[in-house]
Amino acid sequence: MTSCPFHVQPARPAQHLPPLLDPALRMRPVGEPLPAPLRMHGGPLAQTFSRWLRQRDDTAHASEKAALTRALQALSGDEVRSHARRQAEIAMTGGWPHWSWAVPAATVASLLGLPMTDVDAQRRLHGALRAMAAGLSATADQDAVTAGGAATTTLLKALDRAERRSPDAPLQSTLLHRAAPSRWTDRATFAANRLALIWQSHEAGAALLGHALLEMRRTRITPSRDDLLRIARDGGAVRNTRRFDADGAVVVVPLAGTEHSFGDGPHRCPGQSLTLGALHAALEWLAEKSDWQIPEPVSPLSLPNMDIPQFPESPRTPLSPQSPHEERHP
Repeated sequence: MTSCPFHVQPARPAQHLPPLLDPALRMRPVGEPLPAPLRMHGGPLAQTFSRWLRQRDDTAHASEKAALTRALQALSGDEVRSHARRQAEIAMTGGWPHWSWAVPAATVASLLGLPMTDVDAQRRLHGALRAMAAGLSATADQDAVTAGGAATTTLLKALDRAERRSPDAPLQSTLLHRAAPSRWTDRATFAANRLALIWQSHEAGAALLGHALLEMRRTRITPSRDDLLRIARDGGAVRNTRRFDADGAVVVVPLAGTEHSFGDGPHRCPGQSLTLGALHAALEWLAEKSDWQIPEPVSPLSLPNMDIPQFPESPRTPLSPQSPHEERHP
């Protein structure tokens, strides 16, 4: 879903072997498992980051990634669709600035059993994820890392409560049965990567859903799952990722314009089906409404590896209904 947010060294183009498959290229420089702000200030955010599969190339990575992938593959598409539609409905009560940000992460959180029952719960989740994002910035100071750590702790505790209270929640259940804590290095690593499922849906999910809204606004056609892949391939999601060579130099790896918009190799995003299913379901829900018009976007939030469309508040106005032949499904 999202790639590493740090961009602190001069980058050079990838060369020779396909970089996503090249074992000589790493997620982090040798001897530097943490970026400088986390290394300097430590705390829960640093501890969680160091355990994320997305940031590791250790010997346990392959088996843990395989267990997580099996769990995500076992997730019911009907459950994803049901939770996404419900979160889309709730999010619209918060207006357009909230909707495309809230739906991806809130859907994953709901599938994990977090009580995403109203817009305030969605906003609290969004606030925690924005605090994590600020703490993960290349320019984060001690206050930002500390606030990001507090948000991380809050979400980890919420996921533990959800495991106790809602062990049958669809994604929580598949994780506990197919990627149980015993399959991981330790319980903390399981917990960190459970949180990573929400974190990785946050910025990248909002980017793809926002760009899908732009296309839907222009065409009045509901993007299919294949359309969502095309939008991502055309630069509407994560545009590039990074690797480090043996000398610690950054290798920028394009994802936009390739057939690997969700990555490839050992660090390929295991949540592609979950993402596409959730976003398509939310867009279907929106297309069924005749009283909402997608507003003209304002300036996007521009990050080093993606642009996230932003939308203003807009009054309720009719959304032109689609004729049956216009709506496309996978």
